[in-house]
Amino acid sequence: MDSNLTDLDFKIRTQIYRHFGEHGSPPSVQQTASLLNAKEEAVRGSFHKLHERHMLFLEPGTDSVRMANPFSAIPTRYRVTSAQKQWWANCAWDAFGIAAALKIDVQIEARYADLQQTVALQVKDGGVDGKNHLIYFPLPCRQWYDDLIFT
Repeated sequence: MDSNLTDLDFKIRTQIYRHFGEHGSPPSVQQTASLLNAKEEAVRGSFHKLHERHMLFLEPGTDSVRMANPFSAIPTRYRVTSAQKQWWANCAWDAFGIAAALKIDVQIEARYADLQQTVALQVKDGGVDGKNHLIYFPLPCRQWYDDLIFT
């Protein structure tokens, strides 16, 4: 455990993931403070501390969560659905990560970066629909945080 992170930081991180899983979006600082009966300023500071440690990613210059891998707070080319719920993934890899994190069967609709076409995939019982697929990452892993939005 990182000695610079507190129990409250980890509770806040857990609440952000729980909210993403249940609602398809992250909670605000105010919602998180209310849910955890914590002071808004402490929660705001925690959001930024978690951002600095790449445990979530804030919109530049704000307190709003943009992503908490594998979840995206904004629509992307990767839509993940299950029953009546919908989530956005940051990339193809994260689309599968949502199924794994929530331990559920999902349908994935991914739009190709250079075409207007989409591909539909299904994750059922922990496996992908059986077809051969290719995922392309434009940068090596060591460079992902150089520009996380592009990656």
